[in-house]
Amino acid sequence: MVFNDIIVPIDEFTPFTLERSSIMSIVRYTNKKTGAVTLYESTSHYDPVTKQSRPIRKYLGKLDPETGELIPSTKRKKKETTPAQASSTDLELKAALEEKTRECMDMERRIKVLEDEIKKLRAAMSRISIASRSILEISSVSTEENET
Repeated sequence: MVFNDIIVPIDEFTPFTLERSSIMSIVRYTNKKTGAVTLYESTSHYDPVTKQSRPIRKYLGKLDPETGELIPSTKRKKKETTPAQASSTDLELKAALEEKTRECMDMERRIKVLEDEIKKLRAAMSRISIASRSILEISSVSTEENET
């Protein structure tokens, strides 16, 4: 059955009640300039936000004007890299990895040096704290002697 340029299977067409489940149909679009006919698989889904049904369409292909048969769409593939391109990319990645590894090792050495320096400074602070306490004790004893 054809309904508003939409081909709907007769067993799925119910003119008065449409369930919330999706109904699949095939939609034909004709380009007015070129006359090319494209086919889409259309499924309607209910959008609770807008409270309306929205179509979701998947491109199937073009219709052959001479035979009327469907020319299916081809899935686009990513360009494959040639071995020369792959090897140059691999070399660049290996060089970058080696550089980052060297940087990491340098940073670890620097961290170790700084940790050792922190230990020395803490020990020095501890000695200064002990010395300042003893100086305070001596000064408090001398002030007590002067008062008496």
